[in-house]
Amino acid sequence: MEISQTKDIRLSRSALFGHLSAREDDSWTERTVYITSESLQGKSATPVLSGPAIEAVIKHVGTSDTGLVLFRREEEVEVVEPPVPVPMDAILEDQDLLLLEDIFDDAPTVGVILLRLGRFAVGVLEGETLLATKTEGRYVKNRHKAGGSSQRRFERSRERLVRELYDKTCEVVRDIFEPRQSSINHVFLGGERHILNGFRKRCGFLKMMDERIMKRILEVGEPNQSALESIHKEVFSSRLRTFRVSI
Repeated sequence: MEISQTKDIRLSRSALFGHLSAREDDSWTERTVYITSESLQGKSATPVLSGPAIEAVIKHVGTSDTGLVLFRREEEVEVVEPPVPVPMDAILEDQDLLLLEDIFDDAPTVGVILLRLGRFAVGVLEGETLLATKTEGRYVKNRHKAGGSSQRRFERSRERLVRELYDKTCEVVRDIFEPRQSSINHVFLGGERHILNGFRKRCGFLKMMDERIMKRILEVGEPNQSALESIHKEVFSSRLRTFRVSI
């Protein structure tokens, strides 16, 4: 069996359902398969029961921390990786969007941390509505190219400023997240991956929510209030991939 990817894009909720509606009109869909993240990592029978084409595509795609929704069409399989987890496995005839609609309609509460050197923005969303926000900028020196003792002094100073940025961000995260900690379903991080990795190692409060942190890093420019006000579009976007399958 040969599998080749022909499309890989991110779509907003409205664009995703618009696309799926158009596909339902212009093509025949044999079945829809929902598979959870846990089933992708375990020994679920769902891939085998879904048929050879979908089983092969699932193996090709690999794991996902939100699970997958797959549509078996004529000579291709479309794969949707939703923004939040698929709640259950299901194999359904035709194109069936009920579970996918439920995923979006449940309006989860989401914590968002956007972080780059020099600035952070923290917020909590209920669906697309911002419940709380805080942004702040802190000076962090750019890397120094000189050598010797001057270089070492500069690096120590820079490391201190980075720690201060991490600590202040962690303080704000605690202030905003803690009153809502029991209701926050997922936490999304955005910004520079290596900066976020350093922050996660240093922020003790965030470690308590480690299982709720999503793997996907949000695309964000400047972490500020404007970014928070539009971040729901990125948080609730889905990845859509199309694979041509030759048996």
